[in-house]
Amino acid sequence: MEEPRRLNKRKLIKRHVAGLSFVDVGGLWGTRGETVTTALSAGASRAVMADIQEPGGSWWQRFEAHCAELGVEGYEELQVDICAPGAPDRLGTFDFVHCSGVMYHVADLFRFLGNLVSVANKYLLLSSVVMPQQIRTPSGTLSFGPDCAYLAPVLTPENRRVVAEYLAEKGLKANGVTEPAEYLAEGWPLSSPWWWLFTSEFMIELVRMYGLEILAAGQSPHGNAFTVFAQLPDA
Repeated sequence: MEEPRRLNKRKLIKRHVAGLSFVDVGGLWGTRGETVTTALSAGASRAVMADIQEPGGSWWQRFEAHCAELGVEGYEELQVDICAPGAPDRLGTFDFVHCSGVMYHVADLFRFLGNLVSVANKYLLLSSVVMPQQIRTPSGTLSFGPDCAYLAPVLTPENRRVVAEYLAEKGLKANGVTEPAEYLAEGWPLSSPWWWLFTSEFMIELVRMYGLEILAAGQSPHGNAFTVFAQLPDA
């Protein structure tokens, strides 16, 4: 397995996506982080933006304006909750599946990852904010083993304070950790707060559970996220 110190996912997409169908799952937030335009510019045969946001909303409008600004056409839009039981049927399958900034926002990691894998024909490119093996702040120390993850809504006040201080140092805000947040609506999990805190090692092993081969893994160029590039067996 190739493990570069820094992994640029846009370069990976450009290197592998030509002639392939591509979907960016959850790429609307922030708009500038989307990869649909990258895929189409690199020769993808088809590119879809799939997101939980309601059609016609402001984020979709910003995405469309962003594509127009870049002169990119021919993309498709699909509203879908990747954690819904029917998500794979709604999405269909794609040769190349990309998902960034979603993993720590989902309550059910196994439904999330299982659905992503089920719609991928060949490649899965997954990015998430991860925690270091140990956090040290003025409020204390919190350790993360490769085989454990912390469930954010049940963190003790002491551990929550340690994580909040660490994230503040990184310039990150996390609903439910650095600021109060509701986790449930009528008993169902919301997607806006942070649900999970885990290391890059935990993330890699979770992907391996689904039988994928890790082709590359590493920190993003800016260091706040970790990316895993994997291939389905026999793809």
